[in-house]
Amino acid sequence: RYLHVPAQSGSDTVLERMKRGYTVAEYREMMGRISEIVPGCAVSSDFIVGFCGETDEDFEASLRLVEECRFKNSFIFKYSPRPGTKADDRLDDDVPESVKRERNARLLEAQTVICEEDNAGFIGQTVDVLVEGPSKMAQKQRKRQPSVAPHPVPGVELAEDDADGVVALETPGESSGPVAGPIQLVGRTDCDRIVVFDGNPRLAGSLASISVGDCTATTLIGRIVTREVQHAAVVELPVV
Repeated sequence: RYLHVPAQSGSDTVLERMKRGYTVAEYREMMGRISEIVPGCAVSSDFIVGFCGETDEDFEASLRLVEECRFKNSFIFKYSPRPGTKADDRLDDDVPESVKRERNARLLEAQTVICEEDNAGFIGQTVDVLVEGPSKMAQKQRKRQPSVAPHPVPGVELAEDDADGVVALETPGESSGPVAGPIQLVGRTDCDRIVVFDGNPRLAGSLASISVGDCTATTLIGRIVTREVQHAAVVELPVV
């Protein structure tokens, strides 16, 4: 339930100058259809600020579109001429670089606030996560500490080649050292929210239920949930 649908601008004048082939009204109508047909679908977008001839009013229209559509995230770029393109051949790059930087910062700030607010809405919820593997932080820690003493992982059946209880992580192009016990893993929900939590690296490629307890603008932070039938309660237990 995730779509990437570039808008590029919230101004019809700029969209026409870009030769995008649609209007802001048509884009809004499409967003409405997405919400109706795929409830809960997350949408990300692209925006270019400082395109040739973009006025303050044009930029404010882009800002309003971001605030209205509440994209999961937006990839925001400052316009720069590219040789061989129609824009470079026919249009003047007349927006000062300082104005481009200011507009880029303002649009990023607005999107960041939206991301923080929307991610905060997941706190207290349990979400299903497709586990991708070790997070970037875990990989950095591994590089700093390439080896550790063997330590058995409770509840994990070991094959003959790792009977010492050490879980080994493989990084493409590198010789791996052993990593013991749970580490920080990363995965994504069905609406492409990034989630980090502690768990066994062998969970990579599987689905895990994660209770969300905190967040940043870009990431949900949680812990694995073990469901037990005890007076109809959901019990959170550490899983390694």
